[in-house]
Amino acid sequence: MLNNKFSKGVIFSCIAAIFWGLPQPLFFNELNHVETIEVVAHRGFWSFIFLFLLLILISNISDFIEIFKSRKRIFILTITAFLIAGNWAGFIYSVGQERVQDASMGYFITPMISIVLGYFFLNEKITKPKFASVCFMLSGILFLFINLNQFPFLIIWIGTSWAIYGLLRKQVNVNPSIGLLYETFIISLISIPYLVYLFWQNENSIFSIDLKTSLFLILTGAVTIFPLFFFNLGLKFIQLGLAGVLFYLAPTFHFITSVFILNEEILQIKLISFIIIWIGIIIYIYDSYKKEIILNNTQ
Repeated sequence: MLNNKFSKGVIFSCIAAIFWGLPQPLFFNELNHVETIEVVAHRGFWSFIFLFLLLILISNISDFIEIFKSRKRIFILTITAFLIAGNWAGFIYSVGQERVQDASMGYFITPMISIVLGYFFLNEKITKPKFASVCFMLSGILFLFINLNQFPFLIIWIGTSWAIYGLLRKQVNVNPSIGLLYETFIISLISIPYLVYLFWQNENSIFSIDLKTSLFLILTGAVTIFPLFFFNLGLKFIQLGLAGVLFYLAPTFHFITSVFILNEEILQIKLISFIIIWIGIIIYIYDSYKKEIILNNTQ
């Protein structure tokens, strides 16, 4: 049986990935009539409010104050705050433009980048099977890029921003929920003046459209906190590369959701790329699982 920490890491990462993959695209599709920047602003503000209240009720937020005593934590978490806000913008834009498959491909790139980043910056080893899996993933992505008729800026931005976010969060020893609280705090410092400006100009959506829009904008906080918390928690127990591979569940469900629920046209190019990448994923997960079994038996 796998050790407890490894099992927790896998479970937490899977919970986050599945939630990102299915409910979130459907949720933000209900806000496609609101400007992307405004949705991101609300998402950052309400995420901070929800998480702050939650931590007051179930935990101690004194660790949040401790962040301000470390320049390294302030620096890294401020960067991750901007990275996650930019990643949100890319995803929300893709949903609003009926390009969820592009978001899916963007997140397909993320684990491949995470494996490479883990190797160079975290000294995470790449075995021969893992190297083979990366080659499959890279082949699938290259096949996609070569056959696209335009530069896939949205795909590259979504994938790269999320991979770097995961790497940087691995560099700071901060409770996942506290780190997320700081990130949403930083985003809120920008969001609040912007939302006040929209209100002053009578251009805000939360008060001027309908009750459904208002409720969904407020709930952007809840649907954000849940998966991010579990993703960061999972990183505490497993390697960045493995967390990245498990994250493939999210774009897989994005792809399925875009085709069968949101009725986006399925492209043969993306379907072929999808199959090639999954071959690599299976190889990588099998190698990681086999390694954990060996380590557990030697203890």
